[in-house]
Parts: sequence; C-alpha cells; structure tokens
Amino acid sequence: MDEGAPVVLRISHRRAGTAHVVEVAGEIDAGTAPELRRELAPEAVDTAAGLVVIDLSEVRFIDSAGLTILAGLHRRSRERGVGVTVVTRQYAVKRALSITGLDELIPVVADLAEALPAE
Repeated sequence: MDEGAPVVLRISHRRAGTAHVVEVAGEIDAGTAPELRRELAPEAVDTAAGLVVIDLSEVRFIDSAGLTILAGLHRRSRERGVGVTVVTRQYAVKRALSITGLDELIPVVADLAEALPAE
C-alpha cells in the first residue's frame, strides 16, 4: 500500500432476519471516524430490528475515536432496548475492545452466524 494513500473505510448496511447488520472494512481512526459516526447515527441504523450487529471482520485497526463511537452506539441502543453485538477475529480490534472494557458491555463474537439470532 502506498504510504501516502488515504485510508478508505467501506461501510454497508443490510437486514439479516431480525438484525440490522453494518459491515465495516478498512481502518477506523481519527480520519475515518466521522464517516463511521454518520453511518451509525440513529437515523442511519434500523433500531426497529431489535439487534444491531457491527461486523468488524475486515477492520484491521481501530483507535479511540472508533471505540468512542461504538460506546455511544451501545449507550443509545441500550436506551431504546436494542442489542448490539460486534463481530471480529482481528487481534488488534479485540485487544482494543478488551483494554477499554467495551467487550464487557458489548458482546464480541468471532463470526456473523454466531451474532445473528436463530430463526
């Protein structure tokens, strides 16, 4: 990768049964966090789904800006009675969630199938 190339964050939304799945790929840092914040804003996430799954399987790095956004999503969702689950196997992401204690507030699972409710 060219060191001067900007980091791109790819985000997509989809419905999977009763869950709203937000798939994120790239790196989440101060430069890309505003885009993630917009994509996880209350008006962008279908909280009627009852569960919001943030799939970070393709995220290689997350810093405090991204962790703050996840904490905010957790708080807002809890106030509305909506569950949030994070999907990742990435060591760097799991470690950041663990160090901050977010993994004690938000369930973290290894794959999407584990995150989705049984139908």
